[in-house]
Amino acid sequence: MHADDSAGSPRRIKSIQTASAILEAIQYLEEPTFTDICNEVDISKGTVHTYLETLENEGFIAKSGTEYQLGVRLVTMGESVRNQTDIYRAGQDEVEKLAEKTGEWVHLTVECQGQEVTLYESSGDRAIAMDYHLRMRESPQYLYHTAAGKAMLACFDRDRVREIVDQQGFVQRTEKTITDLETLFDELDQIQAQGYAVNDEEEVRGMRSVGTAITGPDATVRGAISVTAPTSRLSGDYFESEIPELVMEAANIIEVNLETAGVQKPR
Repeated sequence: MHADDSAGSPRRIKSIQTASAILEAIQYLEEPTFTDICNEVDISKGTVHTYLETLENEGFIAKSGTEYQLGVRLVTMGESVRNQTDIYRAGQDEVEKLAEKTGEWVHLTVECQGQEVTLYESSGDRAIAMDYHLRMRESPQYLYHTAAGKAMLACFDRDRVREIVDQQGFVQRTEKTITDLETLFDELDQIQAQGYAVNDEEEVRGMRSVGTAITGPDATVRGAISVTAPTSRLSGDYFESEIPELVMEAANIIEVNLETAGVQKPR
């Protein structure tokens, strides 16, 4: 194993970084072959071959013919991570209830390394775009173009927001996507004042969402909850007041669940 010993930088284990890069390449490439993976990670073929054999032997990846895919061992590990996450345990039922009330998609998300990761989602009886929402679980999203993401950003200090944007950059998904810091900061101020964020076709044309942050007892951001629906249904007072009230109510209940989960039970 090798570590990054460059002056002023934290120590890193090079072999773990390499394994992570290979796993990410397999996740995001479509039916990758050995050559595809070598081209993506830009390390020697011999090194890639050794890592692939090791990862396959450990169950982290699987090979079918000449193509690689992630292994099912990661499924059980992911489930274990989610089940041990406080906000998932505190929020699962509220996500289900909100999806039933609205009939739409409801997502429970967290921030991880400056991006938004879906922990849990539920679809109501009117929910659309099933494939798209299920794919959201497979890759992190940019915080600045989702309602839940912006709600979490609004709770961070501005230096951290700048750091996240510097790391991620602005990617314009639609003509309404925020692409500059000044506009983003203005919107974050508004979100702080009103208590919730909106995504008005900023990620996908024809779709809107409303989200609010979930905070812990120490005011730290624990995650966010959001409702997503087509613009034809999420409009007018329903978009501007009814759904925001329902989302903030659900967030409040999750916060109470988080608070009371830490209270010692009487003997």
